[in-house]
Amino acid sequence: MLLYPNRFAQKVAILIFILTCTSLWYLRDTSNTFTQEVLPATVAAHHIPKVSRHYSIKPLAYIFPQYYIFEDNNRLHGENFTEWVNVRQVTHNQFGQETIRPHDSIGYYNGLEFATRKRHGAFLRNNGFYGAVFHHYWFDGRPVMEHIIEAMLKDGEPDIPFMLSWANEPWSKRWDGSDGKDVLIAQKYRLQEAWRKHFNWLLPFFKHPKYIRSEGKVQFVVYHPSHVGNIGAPMYAAWRQWAIEEGLGGIDIIETRWGQDPHGLPQWDGHPPDAINEFQPHVAGLDHAKFSATKRISRVYHRGTMVCWDTSPRHKTDGRATAQPMCHPKTWKWHLVEMFRTIKADPNPINAENFFFVNALNEWGEGNSLEPSVQFGFGYGNAMKEAIAISEKEHVWPDKTTEISLDRDIQMQRVMNQTADVCVLVQASSKNAGDQPFKLSAMLRSLQAQKIQNWRAAVVPKQDGKLWDLDSILIQALDPRITRIDAPKKTDLNATSNGPNEYEAIYRVISNLTELVPSCAGARYLLVADGGDLYEPTAFDAVSGDQVGPKADLIRLAIESKHTVFNHPRLQNSSWDSRCSLLENETLDLSAVSHPPAPFSLSATFISLPRLLSTGLDISSFPTTSFQSFTQASSTAKVYHDHPYSLCVKSGNFWFDSPNYEETGCWTASDFVEKMEKRDKGNIGKLKSEGKRLGEVDFGYQRQKGVCVRYKQEAYLKARAEVEKQKLELKKDG
Repeated sequence: MLLYPNRFAQKVAILIFILTCTSLWYLRDTSNTFTQEVLPATVAAHHIPKVSRHYSIKPLAYIFPQYYIFEDNNRLHGENFTEWVNVRQVTHNQFGQETIRPHDSIGYYNGLEFATRKRHGAFLRNNGFYGAVFHHYWFDGRPVMEHIIEAMLKDGEPDIPFMLSWANEPWSKRWDGSDGKDVLIAQKYRLQEAWRKHFNWLLPFFKHPKYIRSEGKVQFVVYHPSHVGNIGAPMYAAWRQWAIEEGLGGIDIIETRWGQDPHGLPQWDGHPPDAINEFQPHVAGLDHAKFSATKRISRVYHRGTMVCWDTSPRHKTDGRATAQPMCHPKTWKWHLVEMFRTIKADPNPINAENFFFVNALNEWGEGNSLEPSVQFGFGYGNAMKEAIAISEKEHVWPDKTTEISLDRDIQMQRVMNQTADVCVLVQASSKNAGDQPFKLSAMLRSLQAQKIQNWRAAVVPKQDGKLWDLDSILIQALDPRITRIDAPKKTDLNATSNGPNEYEAIYRVISNLTELVPSCAGARYLLVADGGDLYEPTAFDAVSGDQVGPKADLIRLAIESKHTVFNHPRLQNSSWDSRCSLLENETLDLSAVSHPPAPFSLSATFISLPRLLSTGLDISSFPTTSFQSFTQASSTAKVYHDHPYSLCVKSGNFWFDSPNYEETGCWTASDFVEKMEKRDKGNIGKLKSEGKRLGEVDFGYQRQKGVCVRYKQEAYLKARAEVEKQKLELKKDG
């Protein structure tokens, strides 16, 4: 009688088990979204890769697809149109330079061909790039110029990690993405049905095993977020939801930054972007030198740059072309080094990638191409490889910095308990801000690199009030030896001044040194430096008791400055055609040692602080009879002052060789063009001239060599004669 209920219970248990298994199998099957999408046969099974736990920079190059014939091009631009039509029809820009053209090794290729796509992937892999960013075009429910990326899904070339960037602008006759009467294809966003259609078309790319991810999520760039406007927030939210539902692990919308506004776009208020990327020239303009200081405005912020810029091919007749005439792989390499340093100093959170967006692999119609060219050969690819190697050697990530800092903190405790060997007073101005070529941050790093570590430094900002990132620079230095001191007003403390305005703030600090910089009290030597100076690591060895006697009043360093370069005997006795080549000779020593009565440089002189305090503060009259003991440091103890040639080269800028001292020196591209286009009449500091002078510049030589720019020969001789004439006039006037 007891068995019957047991049998009934067994049957119920078996039935429940079968139903449970069936339900679990059904849920598994319906949740596997990958079986619901038909992928190309060559695409491997989708999986979500592990999230990286290490820092790295991953350079990405934009690929422009406009190099093959397709229906929309024929209809909108004419039969058989490609970007090569634009490139072929213009040979020179407004500066008289040749517009760049593809190297014979690649020619005017068909971008859709398998061999071209394979070569693009190999070129990027072989030159240090992690992946590619394909411009993606989607207009009102349909793709345009999509054939290259669709071909990649089928055959795997370019064989490189990739992401898509939606170039969400109208196509216009003016090639500027503007709305208006010249629009060829309008850009419309509509509502959910249109968003889902776009997302579904993108799914095979998102599921590709080489599609780029960060923090486990696929990455998708929106090139012109302000054109999307407020509709972006609900559209992106829908895409994020669908990405989860489709098993992608999520999607990040990387919104491309336009302009310098630190608050970003109005629609970001309340809807902050998943990530932001830089796209030059939309941020910081055409000047590489001012690009690395762009402020981070989001949690995940990807730096970027461009190769060059010359839109002459796209604006043959309308006068709207713009160009950056100073591009060269040599200067670009050092610009990249500074960009990599910036990224490593302030990276994204450790789980997030640090992508570096380079515009572009092949924007030939914009004069903006990494690919080999007639003018630069394989220079830009080599520049990227060399910059990566330099950065790996010279720059460290925060995890390593923290490790080093922990060890250094122990050392600093000992150092801070000692009397300083050197007190460095650093005059800093707006010229040393982060968006300038010669940065205070670099100067402070040169102090921290000294072999002799027993120094103190006080940064004294000039009263122009424009050193906008000073506090940030001091915080990033993470060094107890470095402080900020605001010079007291004349009515404060015991402040007095007998010298010129240039050193007035420094005088006031020295006269109250004990109160203002207690860590400098009792220091053996004083060094008055400029915020743009750089010191060789052995420079402070000169104050070591092993090398110089303790009674030396003044210890002189070797100095390379604009003055020593301009007055170098080899250059003064050289002809026009050999001057730049002499500068480029790495064996030429451009430094000098200033012995009395030669010009005196505070940046290159250790001054006995006890002697200075006992004899008065009038350093403007140095060298004086009160300081009779001079000692010369070794030739390797050197300072680079006033933006000299050697520093100029490594700042990613160029040197202008002129017979006029005021013109000679290190220039950024934008400052130089502005200067030469707006030359004023004047005295010896400004050559008498009217009108534009850019036509007198020998841009051809710079295109060949990269670093040194000069006048054309006739203009050089004319300028030199003008300088000599004005010297005689000044001498005659007494």
